[in-house]
Amino acid sequence: MKITICDIEDHRRQARVEVEWERVQSDYDDLLSEYAKLPIPGFRTGKAPRARIEKHYERPLLDDVGARCVRRVSRQALEGEGITTTGPVSITEMSIERGEPFCFTAEFTELPGFDLSDYDSLTLTSDSDGGMRDEISMQLLEKTAIDIPDEMVRQELSFDGDDQSRPGDEEWKAALSRVKLLLILGEIARRDGIEVDDRDVDERIEQIARAHGTDSSSLKKHLLRNGGLSRISRFILAERTLDYLLDINGKKE
Repeated sequence: MKITICDIEDHRRQARVEVEWERVQSDYDDLLSEYAKLPIPGFRTGKAPRARIEKHYERPLLDDVGARCVRRVSRQALEGEGITTTGPVSITEMSIERGEPFCFTAEFTELPGFDLSDYDSLTLTSDSDGGMRDEISMQLLEKTAIDIPDEMVRQELSFDGDDQSRPGDEEWKAALSRVKLLLILGEIARRDGIEVDDRDVDERIEQIARAHGTDSSSLKKHLLRNGGLSRISRFILAERTLDYLLDINGKKE
């Protein structure tokens, strides 16, 4: 794997990644087996030879392989460089051809450093799980100091279609709190081994697609282009981490 990193601005960095085809070969073979179930003119369904399937579905097959692999490969590449990211990782200039290196550019914000306070001795007084999760969130925010780059807040606001809010606005303050809480919960998850994998993200995308009456494949490609996949992963991880904190703290009498 080859990776070239350059700085952009305000904690933003860019990485050009090139990975050997062998690292995505198993994903290609797996997806090819799914495409083999689709109809091809002149053959009974499921009976077309491999070479014919590869030729007939070449572009969509390769695009799906890229969409499946890019999150994993980018994560491995950045972790290999000792880089911890926060916020969406935007993928551009993706190039994938059978037997050739898989290449793409990842733009990301590097995680600001911060000290994490104790999170296994929180005071919970609410009678409901939702209320206790709110209490956990508020205490974590109050106890943890993080210098949040403005760019991270702008990214969060942009997902809600808000390009007008500025520091000091109520919308900005709310987005700042969300970003800060996601960072804290992400660090707790890292320390205590809480994880989210590609299957979890795919399941959530399918749920969103059904709710909006669209197909999951198109939605996934759209999210890939604007960094939405990473955001979904972070929210799932935050949900699991809040559940974990609820379990280890319990309700204090």
